[in-house]
Formats: sequence, structure tokens, C-alpha cells
Amino acid sequence: MADAADRRISTYSKGMRQKIGLIQALLHEPAVLFLDEPTSGLDPRAARTVLDVILELVDDETTVFLSTHILSVVDELADTIGVLHEGRLVAEGAPTALKQRAETGEERTLEQAFLEVTADHDAEAVVENQS
Repeated sequence: MADAADRRISTYSKGMRQKIGLIQALLHEPAVLFLDEPTSGLDPRAARTVLDVILELVDDETTVFLSTHILSVVDELADTIGVLHEGRLVAEGAPTALKQRAETGEERTLEQAFLEVTADHDAEAVVENQS
């Protein structure tokens, strides 16, 4: 980063801006941290570093709220998951509990659980709209 210190942040790549944003969020050592797609725009090595930093924060008892569409990241990091669909919370619980909700196949994944809970929500909305 020192090599680019004299450049405007707007000239940095998306990945570099992501890293700077994370550094800014961590500088004051917050007790609670909100992260929205923290690995977006990062190469695999940088993304792994960010995930490792998040794990360290949680080990140090920082509460981290993470918003992401990358379910493998959720599966690795989360102890509680909330699934939002069309602005509504349609499922909440531990990863293992949500995986158990998936009824398809023997290997239960968060993707299967997500598809199921959002499909259930769609079906309920259709029923409500037909009434």
C-alpha cells in the first residue's frame, strides 16, 4: 500500500478499495462490525486473508454481521444465519439447523436450504395473494 500512498483512492482497483475499506473499519477495533460482501472484487488469496481476519475477530469476541451471497463463506464463518428474501426474514438459525430443512438429496447444503426457504416464502405469497 505504501507504493500507492500518493495516488487517489478512486484510481485504485476494486480489490484495493475493498482492502482499504476493511482496514478503515478495523482501525478503531470495533466491538460490532457490519460487512457487506467483504470478499467482492478480491483475488482468492486476498479473499482468504479477509476470511481469516474475520475468524480472528470472532475469536477475539467481535460480533460480525456479514452480508454475502457466497454460501460457502456463510457455511465457514457463521454461527447464526438469517435468510432475507424480498426484504423479509424467512429463516434464521444455526447452519446445521438450516441445512436440515433442505429436503432434497442426501448431502444437505446451505444452497439447498436457501432454495427451499425462499421457495416456501414464494408459495406462501402466492397463496396470500390468491385469497
